[in-house]
Amino acid sequence: MSRINADVVIALLLLVVCSALYLDTYFYETVPGAIIGAKIWPRVVTFFIGGLSVLYLIQSLSATRPEPKDDGEQINGVADWFRVNRNVVACFAFYGLFLASLKWLGMLIGGILFVFVTLSFLGENTRRSFVINAIVAVVCVGCMWAIFTFALGVILPQGEILPR
Repeated sequence: MSRINADVVIALLLLVVCSALYLDTYFYETVPGAIIGAKIWPRVVTFFIGGLSVLYLIQSLSATRPEPKDDGEQINGVADWFRVNRNVVACFAFYGLFLASLKWLGMLIGGILFVFVTLSFLGENTRRSFVINAIVAVVCVGCMWAIFTFALGVILPQGEILPR
């Protein structure tokens, strides 16, 4: 029998959360005269995420785990933990700054800056990679912003720099 690892536990927790969220949709009120009920979209999303969680569980149960290598790197305290997890901590810090700056920069400019800074921090430090990161940030965040704003009619944070 294979050992239960963190992937199995996370997959099971995701399935429990998806089940609870799907069950919660039965308590949504139906608006009179609505063509599509308020339950449809949450059920589709939770069903999709639940399906991905089932695949994750199957994959994590069937995967053979290699023996962990002892590379000699020991974590002896908080400073070593931050050194080892520098990228993760920096990405969360960038995301926190992005959330804090939404009031002033708005979703479009703040999102472009967040994606550009994160990609530049994690990638190479060459002029070519900075240009590619800028293009990816502008195109991806711009398309996402356009889809949410114009196609879905979602009001995203505008910011003080580009008010409507």
